[in-house]
Amino acid sequence: MLIWSLAIIPVKAAEPPPSLDLKEALRLAWKANPTLQVARLQELIAGEDVVRARSGLLPQLKAEVGQTIYDLPTKFNFKGMGGPGGGGGLAMTNRNFWNSKVYVDQLLFDFWGTPSRYQAAIQGQQASILDTAQTRDNIFLNVCQGYFRTLRAQKMIVVAQQEVTDLKAHLKIARDQFEFGVNTYNDVLQAEVNLADAEQRLIIANTDFVDIRSGLNKVLMLPISAPTVLKDEKLVQPAADLDQATEVALKRRSDLKASQDRIKQQEWVVTQTRAGYFPRISAQAGQTWQQSANWLHETQYFGIFGLQWTIFSGLDTKAQVAQAKDKVAQLLEHHKDLDQQVRLDVQTALLKVKETAERIRVSEKAVTQGEENLRLNEERYKEQVGTATDVIDAETLLTKTRVSYWTAIYDHQMAKAQLLWAMGGINELFAEEKGGHAK
Repeated sequence: MLIWSLAIIPVKAAEPPPSLDLKEALRLAWKANPTLQVARLQELIAGEDVVRARSGLLPQLKAEVGQTIYDLPTKFNFKGMGGPGGGGGLAMTNRNFWNSKVYVDQLLFDFWGTPSRYQAAIQGQQASILDTAQTRDNIFLNVCQGYFRTLRAQKMIVVAQQEVTDLKAHLKIARDQFEFGVNTYNDVLQAEVNLADAEQRLIIANTDFVDIRSGLNKVLMLPISAPTVLKDEKLVQPAADLDQATEVALKRRSDLKASQDRIKQQEWVVTQTRAGYFPRISAQAGQTWQQSANWLHETQYFGIFGLQWTIFSGLDTKAQVAQAKDKVAQLLEHHKDLDQQVRLDVQTALLKVKETAERIRVSEKAVTQGEENLRLNEERYKEQVGTATDVIDAETLLTKTRVSYWTAIYDHQMAKAQLLWAMGGINELFAEEKGGHAK
């Protein structure tokens, strides 16, 4: 009865999703994208590395407890006493006893080995924060590209629908004229074939739209098949020439700044490994206790100043220092390459912005001309001056110019997003994010 009662409860239909603007899309990605979550966890790991490195500078409190069992108790042998061989000896320990030790171990100086490890960890943490910022920028670029690709795919559906509508109208005219004996049935067949071809393009456009929208949903961590509705938006182009944009990018790009921090981190590692050539000076203080039937004092307090020095390590220390220096050289080369890549990213993005702007100007005029060309050919066909082929060619040309126009429109938006990313400013699209990881 319970099952049946649950079965008849009416299920509320899912409400259509609200329109999603670009800022909200960025917020969703910032909040839930798994790649960003991984980067944030890496930040936490780097933070714990700092804690671990700092612990080497602080006192280490340690305790030991143990039980010792001998076959015979430890004895001292006093020669000349108690008969030949020194007698039975004097027992110093029990045969079975417990002992404990509590002490504090404090590093005094290790030739900057431990402080260098601490500084390296701090630089690593800073680099990890910047890595997260760069990951955020990369995700934001993917969101922008997916957003405008989805809008572009949606416009391709509209263009395909317009083509189908126009060809249906032409098919009707061709049939009417055939029925009145004005033209041959070949015009009707030609119109039907081209209409079928246009309907196939409409099917493909619908499929492409769903596929591209699903890709955007994945980046935003929405259900893959969610019917996400996007608002049409336009980005503001940064007002900067190539030199200005490059200068801004070199100052703001998180990956470039992270590379600099990695170099500083590795330089501290060189100092840390070089400390292996020198001694480690430390101090200990604590209390020991050992169970004994013969000792006057089972508990004792002690203090130790010690020096540990590996005189020869089989060239291991030398190899470690060489590796650390080579790593610095490697990071410097990587930084140089990254510097050039940033410059190339800015130049490529600026050229793409200019190219798409020109494409919009040219294709916009072509759409107007294509519409007029179609209108004239339709009128000529109705008056039996033009042919059906002229009308279909005009329709094909108009569809092509419409596709070119809308492609240029959204390519222009993606180019502006690419330029913002190249200059290190794409996070400004998400205006609410001012603190924390947004740097």
